[in-house]
Amino acid sequence: MNIPKTRLCAVAGVGRRTYDYMHNGTTAPQAATLGRLQTALDRLRRGVGGEAYGLAPHAVYKSCMVVAASYMQANATAALDADPGRRATANPEWQRAAEVRRVGYFIANQFLGFKISDLARAAGVTKQAVSTAVRELEWERDREGGNNGQLDRLLSKLEEDFR
Repeated sequence: MNIPKTRLCAVAGVGRRTYDYMHNGTTAPQAATLGRLQTALDRLRRGVGGEAYGLAPHAVYKSCMVVAASYMQANATAALDADPGRRATANPEWQRAAEVRRVGYFIANQFLGFKISDLARAAGVTKQAVSTAVRELEWERDREGGNNGQLDRLLSKLEEDFR
């Protein structure tokens, strides 16, 4: 992955000399140290804590919007171009984009594990807006009874595909 060992050690909270000793076989690695290094590798791979930190949530947000639009048979470009701050609830195109955005937030947060604060920053909205959108989506699914409603079918299909 071309990650400098100084960067890996810094993100993992492991001393560079400790890393060198383990790498050279001078000392046996502790399970906790290996766990911290693995977590750091995972975070750096996803762009969390690395130079690509700002890029990863933004790319995930856009990708999740495209996936949501595809599953909902909506126009992904229109959904991405719709200004979430405009709150044009009387406009059916804006409303459709808002529905796609909600499902996109849900995918990124629930299936890919991105924090609401990172998604909000990527989408250019507040953390409260993302949190409310995800919570309302779950509430609507529960209100439908969770059995064979349109939203439940959509989210069930997403859950099945993201397993």
